Amino acid sequence: FKTRSKMMRALVLVAVLLFVGQAVSQRRPDLGRFVDHIECADGSKPDCQRRPPPICTCADGSRPGLKPPCDDGSFPQCPGACPDGSDAVITPNPLINPPCRQGRLNPTKCACADGTQLN
Repeated sequence: FKTRSKMMRALVLVAVLLFVGQAVSQRRPDLGRFVDHIECADGSKPDCQRRPPPICTCADGSRPGLKPPCDDGSFPQCPGACPDGSDAVITPNPLINPPCRQGRLNPTKCACADGTQLN
């Protein structure tokens, strides 16, 4: 079960990173992919209107966001992962806070500080 959990986490991270890169580079996100990877504080899926700009609400009153893939509950660190060589910063809401100023981040440069395997 632990290996399966790590594999699922890695797949979610790759999907999120690919989505973030695509959304940032095109400035028009694929909302369908984004909605599939966000959740509310209680673990439920938010209610989202699939139109730009995306509007998602949680029944529990929390703010929807991406679930961190690292075992310690953090997002991976991505030094030098942006096209300009700067560090990518992944947050729970990449539509509001893109990890790179321009272009797609390179997910192969991302790693969890706690050693959680992402691939």
